[in-house]
Amino acid sequence: MQDHDGHVKPTLDITRPLDQLVDLSEKYLSGDTSIYQRAGELLHIQHDKDRKVVLKALKSPFMRYLLSRVALWVKEDESVHPPASIARCLVDRSVWPNIRKLRALTTFPPISSDGGVNAEIGYHDATNVYFAGGVEVKIPPSPSLKDAKEAVATLLDIVVDFPFATPGHASAWLAGLLSPIVRFAHNGNTPIVIVQANGPRVGKTNLVKIVAHILSGDECPVVTHTKSEDEERKRILSYLRVGRSMVLVDNVVGQYGGASVNALATSRMWEDRVLGHSKVIQVQNDTTWFITGNNIILAPDTAERCLNVRLLSLEERPHLRSGFKYPDLFSTIRERRGVLLSAALCIIKGYIQAGSPDMKLDRWGSFEPWSNLVRNALVWAGQPDPASTRVELEMDADVGRHDASSLVEGWLELEKEFDIQGGMTAKQAYDLLSNGAKAPTLRAVLAEITGEERRLPNAHTIGRHLRELRDRNFNGRAIKCHADDKKGHRWYVASMETRGQGDRGQDSPALNARKKGKRPNYSSTLNGHLNGSKPPQSVQPDSSNGGNA
Repeated sequence: MQDHDGHVKPTLDITRPLDQLVDLSEKYLSGDTSIYQRAGELLHIQHDKDRKVVLKALKSPFMRYLLSRVALWVKEDESVHPPASIARCLVDRSVWPNIRKLRALTTFPPISSDGGVNAEIGYHDATNVYFAGGVEVKIPPSPSLKDAKEAVATLLDIVVDFPFATPGHASAWLAGLLSPIVRFAHNGNTPIVIVQANGPRVGKTNLVKIVAHILSGDECPVVTHTKSEDEERKRILSYLRVGRSMVLVDNVVGQYGGASVNALATSRMWEDRVLGHSKVIQVQNDTTWFITGNNIILAPDTAERCLNVRLLSLEERPHLRSGFKYPDLFSTIRERRGVLLSAALCIIKGYIQAGSPDMKLDRWGSFEPWSNLVRNALVWAGQPDPASTRVELEMDADVGRHDASSLVEGWLELEKEFDIQGGMTAKQAYDLLSNGAKAPTLRAVLAEITGEERRLPNAHTIGRHLRELRDRNFNGRAIKCHADDKKGHRWYVASMETRGQGDRGQDSPALNARKKGKRPNYSSTLNGHLNGSKPPQSVQPDSSNGGNA
């Protein structure tokens, strides 16, 4: 140890072995309270030009500066700068045993699973969260049920001018506000928050901005909707990587959802490739996603993963409304931010300290820890179940389920029309329809897929849709498959056995044949309908027809 410029620093001789220098450097850096690790990279807490606390990824040049702060570097008893090779080795590591792990940088005091709220600026060991400060909160040491109800009233008062469709939708907005706050008090998934209205300019985006201003005192990041799965994944990784508490996807038009969105809502960890690199990283999913739009239609599997906040305006021109209680709403929120944030924390702390009573709510699969905390806390504080409004989303999404059910019914329709035994390939079904088969239900569904009334999707596309529906129960029936890579997979409709139900419904002829011990005839019935036929003039088959899907 040497006293250098008034600071006692350890001495590192750069002639020592590289591995020792790297390990010792990391040990000395661990004493710097501005250095953390997350998602396989080193981060540094800094202040921007507005004195706001920000996180920056450490690069080799700045690492050399930090190394010079924690140690005195010498070579043959002469002072030298820290070697660039040491800085690069430290930055390129993926794990640093001595460096503290950072889960998030927040602009609100994190609340832990025991209801503890640490409002001091800095790093909190209980949550691995760094609180940046900028707001003062005052919460009763042991909030009562009365305190929690008053806190709810305080929060609902600030949105009194918004036309929530029902009190349940207002409760769902409260749940959206509490979701980022409780992110570190449970280890479960957080539902996506849908904020929609029956028309434009009703206030849906402002509802989300209110949440952002309460949590951070500022706007939240806004992105536009994309239908590209690749672009969706890139965005998700980018925002999770920087540890945003919330993100707004604004003004969604058309259907929202898909594989990436569904995985995001029900995954605690997210793994993907870094853009422009071959490196794959894994990050913790601590972001609450808000989606706005007018009468949003969600993909069927997405609807069950979402909270539903709906505004219903009876005004023809809602943007011309007047007579608001808070005409300068966001100035009011900025002035009262500490009070509003304290109210939100009070609800959760009060519920936890009351023993987290079970409010006997319906189970919400994949979101049990969040549900046990947020839903129960709001119902305990006298509010409707915030999840009750999601039924509307699932009903709207059932438009897609109806199309899927119609495909099953249409396939059975085609089987019956030609008395097909043992199922048929997608190519055979395509040929039958091209040769004038009636099957009106199936034709209507396939026309929805192509978007043109008289055009059929190709066999590959038909087969893909059948695979997506395989073994799913639609009104007691399901699409089943005889796998055959040589002759093509044969698809047929069979009844779906449901636990506790004695009526198995009506099976397809193929399944009835199997029940009687007979081997289904896979080809004879179809051959008679397909030999030598040409598509009639009234049908326009897709020119890119595939093989035996």
